[in-house]
Amino acid sequence: MLALGVAAGSVWYMKPSAGIDCNKLAPLTVLATVAAFLISICFRLMARHKEKSQRWFLFFCLLIAAATLFTDFRYVRRYRDICDSLGTQIRSR
Repeated sequence: MLALGVAAGSVWYMKPSAGIDCNKLAPLTVLATVAAFLISICFRLMARHKEKSQRWFLFFCLLIAAATLFTDFRYVRRYRDICDSLGTQIRSR
């Protein structure tokens, strides 16, 4: 369930807007870190739970967390340089 919450938060922050909002990058970085933490928890729980249904549930949670981590990373990486250059231009004036 946490994986779905993190994924929903990522979708909320990545929804299209009129321009580039550099204030969205920090929360997306935090959500990516939480997704990585959830991946580690899923691997740890997979070693503990042996039933097939539980392992499938953990596998799908792992997939959701991995997709969230990947998309958050790509979004932040794409816009980080643009936001950094904008910040440098603002500070140099």
